Amino acid sequence: MIAGIFNITHSESLGKYLGCPIFQQRTTRNIFQGLINKETTKLEGWKANCLSKAGQTVLIQSHLEALPAHTIQCFKLPIVVTNQLDSINREFFWKRSNAEKGLKLIAWDKVCMPKVKGGLGLRKTEAINKAFQCKLAWKILTDEDSIWVRVKHYNFLSCPMKTSDSPVWKSLLKCRQLFDREWYGKWV
Repeated sequence: MIAGIFNITHSESLGKYLGCPIFQQRTTRNIFQGLINKETTKLEGWKANCLSKAGQTVLIQSHLEALPAHTIQCFKLPIVVTNQLDSINREFFWKRSNAEKGLKLIAWDKVCMPKVKGGLGLRKTEAINKAFQCKLAWKILTDEDSIWVRVKHYNFLSCPMKTSDSPVWKSLLKCRQLFDREWYGKWV
């Protein structure tokens, strides 16, 4: 009713701030569709048949893995989105030409292993996303001088998760299970 009186249009998306989507509801694939579109657009100019596997690996590491880096530092992406980003990387790596898909010779899990373990050092988006979320949780635990940590007066390790919490806060609270309380106590 108020929107009608003031002629305000309704929008599901609130836009972007510093390249990250602003949203009010739970995270969905549609919110992060821009990341998928960016990667797909980036690939249109590259010709897979002109590059060796080493060249394709370097392009994936330097461009495709770097495109969503800022967003995945801030938000926990839905599994559907991380899988699709990995699928784009995987298809680019294995394709023989822009029109022809290539034969997948090695499991993608092995390709994504560190170089010292026989892989190519490519990284899965979901693992990177979880690592960044844990990094933020660690900052909450250890950086007591930061203003965004001092605003809340609580114990992060025992703070209950509420349904009214933001998606970002919920994802940080889920990272707590990876911190061993005894181990953490030795470092603080």
